[in-house]
Amino acid sequence: MKRHGLTLLLLLVFCLTGRAQERLDTLKVMTYNLLYYGEQTSFCTSSNNNINDKDGYLKTITDYLNPDLLLVNEMGASVVYADRIIANVLNTDGETRYRRAGIQNNSFSSLVNGIFYDKNKLAQVQHEKVTKTLNNADIVRAIDVITFYYKDPNLAVGDDTVFIHLVGMHLKAGSTSQDQGDRDVATEALMSELADNYASGYFIAAGDLNVQSSSEASYQNLIAASNGDYRFFDPIDEAGSWSNNSNFSAIHTQSTHTSGSCFSGGGLDDRFDHILFSGQIIEDTGAVKFIEGSYKTIGNDGEHFNQNLIQGTNSSVPSSVRSALYEMSDHLPVTAQISVRLQPELVDSDTIPSAVTFNKNSAWKLDQGRGFFQLRELTRGDELRIYDIFGNVHHQQTIRENTLRFSMDRFPSGVYLIQTKGAIDRVRKISIVH
Repeated sequence: MKRHGLTLLLLLVFCLTGRAQERLDTLKVMTYNLLYYGEQTSFCTSSNNNINDKDGYLKTITDYLNPDLLLVNEMGASVVYADRIIANVLNTDGETRYRRAGIQNNSFSSLVNGIFYDKNKLAQVQHEKVTKTLNNADIVRAIDVITFYYKDPNLAVGDDTVFIHLVGMHLKAGSTSQDQGDRDVATEALMSELADNYASGYFIAAGDLNVQSSSEASYQNLIAASNGDYRFFDPIDEAGSWSNNSNFSAIHTQSTHTSGSCFSGGGLDDRFDHILFSGQIIEDTGAVKFIEGSYKTIGNDGEHFNQNLIQGTNSSVPSSVRSALYEMSDHLPVTAQISVRLQPELVDSDTIPSAVTFNKNSAWKLDQGRGFFQLRELTRGDELRIYDIFGNVHHQQTIRENTLRFSMDRFPSGVYLIQTKGAIDRVRKISIVH
């Protein structure tokens, strides 16, 4: 039998000999309200909220937490401040892996979200914003919707892997009916944007939601969306009236202080800061999943209800980190981890059966369109198999026609191998993303 091309990656071995051992990477997601970082007001000034001091506090916190994807709220509306966080906080002491996204704004807010990520793991694909309600009125602050793909080192250059979407938001503060209404129309517009313009998939919603209860309309828009494909889930499943309720003392994120002209007072008694995940992440049905037990409110030991963060003992974090959290902001950061399934490792060609070859320049053609892929110039009588990367057969048939078309809807998102076996064995790879 005539053989051509390159030796097949381990992927094909799995297709022929069994299931591969999973390789996983972990991404830590972090959200943090920075309390007027770079923005001065009559009550938050260069004296009681000095940006040079804040850089030091934030560096202590991020060095300790080591996030891969960081969303911050209440950053001044200028790239100067995002660049400052990169230069003074994240990429310091020889570190170079962090990159920032662009700044999205609604043209009038003095505060924006900042998004920072590990460029060795993630690559930015697109960055959109939601700034209008469904009635075309302005929302209080722009909501970021940014798409990344995971950089799997074992995929060929140019192949996209897992797509992860981050929704970053800082909703209107306050407890009046108007405040609640402003939050309601903002998340209503967000969910409409996602359903209308994004395929369902791996979504993370994070930020300062400023909600006092899970029953609030703005929160219900997120967790009880009519289109279930875009519904978000609380990974710790802690529904209830969070505000000033000691039953939720272990997950309160605001306030680190009991009093202060810049810092909100009252002690820890509100759950404002959240990380939510789409069902595709929570249900563990694909390449990305939430890691159980990884959701943390950093610095909250559950014993400081209505107290400031440094009152008494608190051993949930090192003392230097606890002090930095207290001085940095009146919010606490929240972190959660997700795992990403990687492609199998490459193996030595000597371990691959000699009968298995990979023909990079297959004679038959592969076309990928909107919602389908098509195989052309096939050889009748050859055998066709479509495998996932773990060797599971998703389709098998004897080829009777020169052209075959498949709907992508029948295949979950992932990387597949299309193999034809005949006088010459040929293999092609295809990525499917919904």
